[in-house]
Amino acid sequence: MIGQPGPHAGKSLLYVPGDSFIHRLNPLTKLVGLLWLAATTFMLPPEGMAAIFVAALAFGVIAGAGRAFVRRLLFTLLPFAIALFVIHGLLIERADTIDYGLFSLSADGLGYMGRILVRVAALLTVSMLFVTTTHPAILLKALDSHGVPPGIAYLISSPLLLLEPFSTRARAIRDAQQARGLDLNGSWRARAKAFPALLIPLVTLALSDLDHRASVLDGRAFRARPFRVVLDAPEDRPYERWLRRTLLVALPLQIGLAAWL
Repeated sequence: MIGQPGPHAGKSLLYVPGDSFIHRLNPLTKLVGLLWLAATTFMLPPEGMAAIFVAALAFGVIAGAGRAFVRRLLFTLLPFAIALFVIHGLLIERADTIDYGLFSLSADGLGYMGRILVRVAALLTVSMLFVTTTHPAILLKALDSHGVPPGIAYLISSPLLLLEPFSTRARAIRDAQQARGLDLNGSWRARAKAFPALLIPLVTLALSDLDHRASVLDGRAFRARPFRVVLDAPEDRPYERWLRRTLLVALPLQIGLAAWL
């Protein structure tokens, strides 16, 4: 089944294994749906964007990725919401700003903050639904099976494939530096001083790894032919092909309609 990666597929940091109907969809169907929803969020009022956010969150829970959804949403959206509140609610002076002694609040600023936050939340949740239900190796096979040039297919899927090894390498560097006496649990100033000792080895090894991967791909004649043949391509049902075509036609039409109105 296309919802499960093959036995030789690498690990993915964001992918949550499952057998839901979203996992079983062809990765290209989910990718086109992601592009369509991302464009749609910029054309809807806040109520519509909130509906997309709730629907994507519900689909994530149905797909079995609810815990990952909530944890990653809080980790990403909470700092962003605090920053928006400080900037638009407290710092920027507006006509309706009311002084409450130690701080001032603006209702217009809070409304503007809410509109930005709900749009970002909708975009983030839809994107998370895609990456948590689509293994990068399956996405790469789907792109190859539909005649996408190998370089473009690898460019799209490689960031998701590299997240897991980079995360593992970052943890190994942290543990090695701590074993050498680096203080990572002290004050914020000590952590700031320790940050270059973690970042420089990670960047150096990442650049070396990218050069090694490029050499391996060239040695395997990765771009010798314009297209690659996939033996175990993900299933692509007829209704999914028609759905993708409909969304690809609707996307420029609705963008043009929004620009004209």
